[in-house]
Amino acid sequence: MQSVKTFLSSLTSILSPNAESAPKAADPQAMVLIQKSMLRLLGVRGAELNPQLENRIRYASSIEALWFLRADLAQAMCLQRDETSALAAVSDLTPLFEGNISRAQLQSFQRGQGQRRG
Repeated sequence: MQSVKTFLSSLTSILSPNAESAPKAADPQAMVLIQKSMLRLLGVRGAELNPQLENRIRYASSIEALWFLRADLAQAMCLQRDETSALAAVSDLTPLFEGNISRAQLQSFQRGQGQRRG
């Protein structure tokens, strides 16, 4: 019986949001800063080539939506410059997301970065 309780406790802790890893309430100023930074990276030429991406960034509904748009931004930037500098530029946006998305998402990204560099 104890092992069932332990299992249920473990399962509950995995499935329930952890206050430490959950992002704080959305900060409208942070969202605007992230949007502007992403649009600046996309640039005028990138926006001309990718008007849908520009609109998706501009009208994103949340900071988490912007987090997932980084991949699209990186792909669009690779068309304008080399892949290494495009990925580095998008990676430089990461500090803007700290405290605004879950710690698990950031850690997952950082683990991936460590594997690429190592």
